[in-house]
Amino acid sequence: MPTIFDLFGFPLDDRSESAEAIRKARQCPFMGAICDGGGNRYQTEIPLTPTEPLTRYFNPGIQRVVPGVCSILAGADTWVVCPRRLLAVRFAGEGLPPINHALQGYERDLLISAGLPQGIRMGLWSEVALKQRIEDADINYHFDYIAAPLAEKTLESVLEDLGLTTEQIASEIKGLTDTAKKSGYYARGVRNPATVPILLPDINAPYILEVMTASTSGSDTENNTDMRSAFRNAILNSDHTSPGINKRQVWGRMVTQLFAKTALAKEWGGRTVWIIQDELLRNIELTTRLRTKSVLNRPQNNISLVVMHYEVSPESGKRNMSFKTSIDGDAGIDFAGNDTFTDILLPKTAPPRIELLRAILRRRLGAIVVL
Repeated sequence: MPTIFDLFGFPLDDRSESAEAIRKARQCPFMGAICDGGGNRYQTEIPLTPTEPLTRYFNPGIQRVVPGVCSILAGADTWVVCPRRLLAVRFAGEGLPPINHALQGYERDLLISAGLPQGIRMGLWSEVALKQRIEDADINYHFDYIAAPLAEKTLESVLEDLGLTTEQIASEIKGLTDTAKKSGYYARGVRNPATVPILLPDINAPYILEVMTASTSGSDTENNTDMRSAFRNAILNSDHTSPGINKRQVWGRMVTQLFAKTALAKEWGGRTVWIIQDELLRNIELTTRLRTKSVLNRPQNNISLVVMHYEVSPESGKRNMSFKTSIDGDAGIDFAGNDTFTDILLPKTAPPRIELLRAILRRRLGAIVVL
């Protein structure tokens, strides 16, 4: 039966004082912030009421907790079910993120393998939503992360770099500065913000980073195998059975985005990289005709993967997350379209970079890394 493996960032059997202190504060050690369940587990949130058995476990004053399950052990395989376990570069505090805040060693390896340049400040923005309406069509993309080099520049100069005319800059500047103010790019009370240098992204060659993990299958509250019950029993050192792994649903969703987001980044002069656990990739290859070892490398037309895995330490026998390999292979379709039904996988058009800038400025700068 499946069981929880990692709980708030530590193997379930790790009941050390340091691990328990993080759990009792409902912290995610990979974000250095309160665990959010990976951003998609709020429906399983548990109110810590006087009658809830977990209330006595967590620190006083905590009123609600999201099940902090990072991965699940199913048979001999350990499946990551929280995207923060693979990549969680985000800062939840006030002001600018400290450089390399909570950056894990394997995350550094991952980002270098993804192609991010070393030795310069790179900004990362999480959960970036780009929406545009053109020719009666709604363009709506959600990016797990956008990464780009950072520079202290004025918004006016960034718009000039994007090739906007003087008239276009005048039309755009107020809306963009208002957006940037709301997202914390300017200090309070700044006058003439359009001419004040701030940390802004160079989006001439952006990176799109997409994190794909397994999800959990349907749960059974009657038999205490739902996420809340499994989490509660695991925390309280009781026997537990966790929800199982839903493999097909995740990679099926991934396929619908794989080509479109890769084509978008290529059109913008950048790169899309898919971050995936080896267990999920292995399952995809077992159930489809894909064989990544046989796919030819075509640099101008590649799908790019970064593969992570739980590595077993020969000394301790413990499983630790680590970078495994990177894979680049021919997408098999022309990103410009080829008048076949495979064109259904491609975006109708790539929004101009100004739309990407708008989308980024709607988000706080989530992380600054120097690799």
